[in-house]
Amino acid sequence: MGAPLTGQKSPRHALLVAGQARRCRIRGVVLKRIRSSLALKLMLASAIPSAVVLLVGLGVLVEHSRRIAVTNPALAFEELRDGAVVGTLLALTFAGMTVALAVRHFLIKPIQSLGQVMARAELGEFLVRARVHGEDELGKLSKSFNTMLSRVTDMAVTEIETREELSLQAELKSVNAQLQAHVGEMELLLEVSKAISGTLDLPEQLELLGKQICARLDVSEFSVMLVDEPTHQLVVEAVAGATLTGARGMRFHLGEGVAGEAAAKGQTIYVPDVVKDPRYLHYKGRPKASGSFLAVPLRSKGRILGVMNMNRRRLDGFDLQEVRLAEAIAAQAALAIANARLYQQTLELSFTDSLTAVANRRQLFLRLEQEFSRSVRFGDPLSLMMIDLDLFKQINDRYGHTVGDGVLRGVALALRRNVRKIDIVARYGGEEFCVVLPRVGKPEALEVAEKLRRSVAAAKLPGPEGGGPLTVTISIGVATLGIDADDVAGLIEKADSALYEAKREGRDRVAMAIPVHRASA
Repeated sequence: MGAPLTGQKSPRHALLVAGQARRCRIRGVVLKRIRSSLALKLMLASAIPSAVVLLVGLGVLVEHSRRIAVTNPALAFEELRDGAVVGTLLALTFAGMTVALAVRHFLIKPIQSLGQVMARAELGEFLVRARVHGEDELGKLSKSFNTMLSRVTDMAVTEIETREELSLQAELKSVNAQLQAHVGEMELLLEVSKAISGTLDLPEQLELLGKQICARLDVSEFSVMLVDEPTHQLVVEAVAGATLTGARGMRFHLGEGVAGEAAAKGQTIYVPDVVKDPRYLHYKGRPKASGSFLAVPLRSKGRILGVMNMNRRRLDGFDLQEVRLAEAIAAQAALAIANARLYQQTLELSFTDSLTAVANRRQLFLRLEQEFSRSVRFGDPLSLMMIDLDLFKQINDRYGHTVGDGVLRGVALALRRNVRKIDIVARYGGEEFCVVLPRVGKPEALEVAEKLRRSVAAAKLPGPEGGGPLTVTISIGVATLGIDADDVAGLIEKADSALYEAKREGRDRVAMAIPVHRASA
């Protein structure tokens, strides 16, 4: 047979390669078993060094005995025996030391390391990890412990994330509820502002305010007290709630009751339980209802206009947010009330004589037209008086216009004090006045005219400085609608004619207008 071809392996080479591979596999399996078994590690770590020491010792002993046996065979046996005993003891001692070192290296130190990690994990350090010293039982235990710690850490992270998510959701719900509450408060403020700013009529403003407060804030009783400037008292101007019927018009002194104290101090006063607070008067003698009470001052430009009061049936019925909302509503209401009063004052100035504080000529004609329409519609009588101060020019010429102005004011005051509230006293011009008497016929008008004439004549009017009081007389002309005239212009003309008739007859007297049918005759 020829030599094998180049690049081809012989059967013997293949067998050698296969045998080497088999030996590698066997060696790998053996090493794997040794690495994965703590017992095999301990056995090999203690047995191999001990066996090597024992064999070396036996070899040394045999060689020593052989040299002695050449000279003395009997002594060689004894040396061999003693050497065997000593060698065995040394081998056992070395084996024990080897076993102790192996146990310390492969068992005790890994267990101590694992125990330290477990102790730290017990204290809550879940991020620590045990050192894996090999693939034996302790190594597998360390791996399992590390896996457990990883899962515990994942669970803790998941729990923290879940808790944070729940906390965030709760916080979002709380913020959303607060935002909804703020939106509701802003809507209420806007509605209140629209309601009370939509009119300049003060009673209508207060009525709308009470309806809004009772409906939106669940208030059982509501009232507004305004300061009466002449008397410096609080007057109940508006109420809402069935239990407050008849409370309108009640008066309180500043400092009297909870509302009076709130107005006097200019501070909000909250009473959680009205039964336990002696300051709570509940509208002077009306049956006290249990619950809570809130009094908020109405302030505009640093000036107290009044107090806004609210009752609730339950104890401690107002929280801090509602108190702040009530104060914001009171600020809006105070601004609207101040504007309504300013508008009313402007109207009064435009329809009021600045000197005498009675109606001016414009207001006179406006009210005459209104009363004329009412008289025509319902058939009620209407009378008019024209009044003139007798010899008033002499007062001006003698004492000056300042004294004359004081006399005019005194006469106007005397006229107002001696007529009804529905009657109208107006300054017609100069020293002339008019008095409109709705639903008064000619006989009654003559009686009123005589009463006014006597009252003015008896009045003590302010005189010059250093002098005594003055007295004046008046002349009055009286005309009645339907008898003396058929319209406003005719009524004024007839009353004016009667006035001049009274002056021609000697002044300080009352004259009647000539009826229409007699004048035509």
